[in-house]
Amino acid sequence: MRRLLIIIALTLVALFAKSQKIEYFNDLMSDMYNFAIYEPAGYDPVNSTNMPVVMFLHGRSMSIGLDGYRYGSITSIDMGYDILKGQPALIVEPNARGNEGWGSVKLHKVYEFLKAHYAFDHDKFYVIGMSMGGWGTLNYVNKYPDEVAACVGICGGCDAKTPCGLNKVPTWIIHAADDETTAVACSDRVVEAMKSCGSTNLLKYSRLESGGHSLINYFQYHNLYTWLFKHNRTNRRFDTSVNFVDNPDHADYHWSSGIGESIYITAAELAKIQARTPRQKGSSPVASNNNSSSSNSTGNNGNSSSTTKPVTNNASSSSNNTSSPSKPATTNKPVSTSKPANTATIKPSTTTSTSNSGTATIKPITSSSKDTYIVKQGDTLKKIAKKHKIKYKKLLQLNHFTKDRKIKPGDKIKVA
Repeated sequence: MRRLLIIIALTLVALFAKSQKIEYFNDLMSDMYNFAIYEPAGYDPVNSTNMPVVMFLHGRSMSIGLDGYRYGSITSIDMGYDILKGQPALIVEPNARGNEGWGSVKLHKVYEFLKAHYAFDHDKFYVIGMSMGGWGTLNYVNKYPDEVAACVGICGGCDAKTPCGLNKVPTWIIHAADDETTAVACSDRVVEAMKSCGSTNLLKYSRLESGGHSLINYFQYHNLYTWLFKHNRTNRRFDTSVNFVDNPDHADYHWSSGIGESIYITAAELAKIQARTPRQKGSSPVASNNNSSSSNSTGNNGNSSSTTKPVTNNASSSSNNTSSPSKPATTNKPVSTSKPANTATIKPSTTTSTSNSGTATIKPITSSSKDTYIVKQGDTLKKIAKKHKIKYKKLLQLNHFTKDRKIKPGDKIKVA
């Protein structure tokens, strides 16, 4: 009986995973960044007008062409973390190139494309990012405050001398005093500059004593997203009922074979998407063919036949005021399919080729067993370091961990 229940549970997990998908838009529109869109189970691009949207901006080390450490919202879901916990949402992750950085106007082109061809709640658009993605977040929200319901900028800053646009949006800035990559003074300056613009009742600044430039775990906290979704563009207030910094709610972890399908949009499929007009919130539902995003799609959820998952390095470059982190980078790229890992340590391939359809394809990544160790019951970071004959501090640096990092069986730890 127990064996039957396990089989049923694994079948349900597989079915659910396949009902999710990621669409990749690579090298199709020159006026905007490459980007990926995560669509939850049951999403209808024409009629799902109540769907929130989260835009995640990666750090420079995740940029195309760089061998960065992956992290972020889509990566967390693909690894098996239930960060949304029953609240479906679209997640869009633009992908900047190594020396490109984040330009607010170019980012806004991605948002406008989404707004024109995907149904969602326009009053629930959120922007989050870390490091250069933190800079990109605050720069973007400062320029387009009327579009954003709330934002979270981690380990970053803002280029504007007087970022008064941020005063209009519920903004949570997080930075550690011991950050040696992007000085905490960058966030200090933003907060002081916002005060010169008037009331800062929509601002919260968490100036941490420690944590360095390794605050990527925030994107695995369920209540970060809960806090975001408490905000609405038409009702400007800072919600104080959720505190994901002082009381983090670690998302439940489930064994996962990854997000179901990865669809690489071709020029022909892009034309179909561009011809699609989602309905506005409050209007009557219309007949839609969710399969318009893929010529080979099947099923009621608009999922197309699965293709090999690529790894497109997404790293966000921020402003010249800060150097990029030596770690995360995650955007537009799913995690490899066999992994119950807590931390992605797989290095993405940066080799790309161009198919006859004109779309860029990216070689899938693989993990080297000699470079990673899967945590077992009773393991500690110090025991793992001793076992693999490396210094404890070196192990922390390799995985961008702090000393208080907790590990559990099944986590993948980089050991070389």
